[in-house]
Amino acid sequence: MRARQTESAAYRAAVRAYVAAGADEQVQRVVTAVHRLSKRLEKWYDAQLADLNVSANEWAVLSELARVRGDEALTPSQLAQATDVAASSMTHRLDRLVARDLVVRDVDPDNRTRVLVRLTDAGWQLYADVIQSSNLVEADLIASLSPEQTDALASLLETVIEGLDESDG
Repeated sequence: MRARQTESAAYRAAVRAYVAAGADEQVQRVVTAVHRLSKRLEKWYDAQLADLNVSANEWAVLSELARVRGDEALTPSQLAQATDVAASSMTHRLDRLVARDLVVRDVDPDNRTRVLVRLTDAGWQLYADVIQSSNLVEADLIASLSPEQTDALASLLETVIEGLDESDG
């Protein structure tokens, strides 16, 4: 029986395999590292949300609403589009979130045929609690980096993300 590899050993083995298959080593070092970090964080986030009885899909809705918090609100259609789900699926998600008093649906005063969705105070508090708890884990993730290295890494990743915006055009 093979012993479990350390994360760094598994990363190096994956990069070696990709390079052996003809991939560019520099590209694979970056992409594989980002992918492995993303998967690790996703696993932790899923466990954290499960502890709070919130699905990843419900979290996506809460996150979208948190981004427009205040006087802003979103329609169920806007939420469905932003979270990439069918409108009927969004209705079910909103039903569950309303039942838990995390969001509220209101009739749009400017268009009475339209519904607007907002975070409740309880929804915002849950969002803030999850973010603060996540920040502790995320800080541990980069604790081995100096502040300068952290800033450089953030800048480089932001440049990659901006490149995604340009390539989507």
